[in-house]
Amino acid sequence: MMRKVIVAAFAVQLAAGIALASWYDDYDAGLDAARKGQWQVVVQKMTAAIKGNAKEDNHARTYGAIFINYHPYYYRGVASLNLGKYEQAIADFEKTSGPGEVDQGPIETLMERAKTKLASATTPEPQPVAPQPQPVRPVPVPQQPAVPAIDAALKQRAQAAINEAKQHLAAAQQRKATQSPQYVQALQAVADANTRNVMARSNDDLNAVIALAENAATFADAATAPGLPSPPVTRPGTATQVVIADTTKRVRQALESYFNGEFDDAAMQFGKLSEEMPRNGWIWAFLGASQYSQYAFEADATYRNAAMKSFRKAKQLRAWKDGLPKKYFSKRIRKVFENAS
Repeated sequence: MMRKVIVAAFAVQLAAGIALASWYDDYDAGLDAARKGQWQVVVQKMTAAIKGNAKEDNHARTYGAIFINYHPYYYRGVASLNLGKYEQAIADFEKTSGPGEVDQGPIETLMERAKTKLASATTPEPQPVAPQPQPVRPVPVPQQPAVPAIDAALKQRAQAAINEAKQHLAAAQQRKATQSPQYVQALQAVADANTRNVMARSNDDLNAVIALAENAATFADAATAPGLPSPPVTRPGTATQVVIADTTKRVRQALESYFNGEFDDAAMQFGKLSEEMPRNGWIWAFLGASQYSQYAFEADATYRNAAMKSFRKAKQLRAWKDGLPKKYFSKRIRKVFENAS
């Protein structure tokens, strides 16, 4: 009798585990269907996944120590849009927090497309009207073609930077580091760079794409596999000794925020330190680097202007032989620093 009870309990636990894992299987099958353009299957699988787990998460746990970028509403909305179910698509886009592994475009763009399609589908067809006599129009004067707003060479550089970032992502995948937070940051940065590159309308947009791609490569290089020690990155410790002789906890925290890609926190921390140590050129250099990285992610000119001001202050306080050190600052940051005057 006891053996039967134990076997029954084990069967219940096994069935519960399978039930909990089924939402991930449906989501994975839905992603595969999205890659193939099988939109009806996408709707079916994502609906099943939502029934098992209705909460989106950039770091959703499936089982054990395996996490995924989980956004079922995004893909069901994309599928509904392609199937002509615009109201369902709009409802799902309002619920989603972003794209997952297979990027089908920005939420705002997809939402606008769905709303436009819905409005067009619900607008009654115009009734034919009697033709009206057309007035004689003057012959238009040929105009000079507009000067392109985008530099072709810069466009190539932006695409090259994205391709290089993808190579760094591939290297992280080979290291089995796809579950690390740095890999997730790198993946999101590459997706943002791709989107901005497609929608770029000016050279400033392309410069932002390049900065995003370079940041993605940095994140990918820092990604490590679960259970393995982090790569021997000693920049926070050594940089702290350079910035100020009597190492303080707050300086180290600011440097760690910077090297971990937490640029909002780094900018705030270095901003406070610059008030306490206004004559320290290193503090101003790291403050400028943090502010410019904010500009790269958010494309807000306010951050760029603040970064240039900080870089000019750093140059006034210190003679930088050969510019900023390569081991602390990216190529993009060092170039911006050189041009700050």
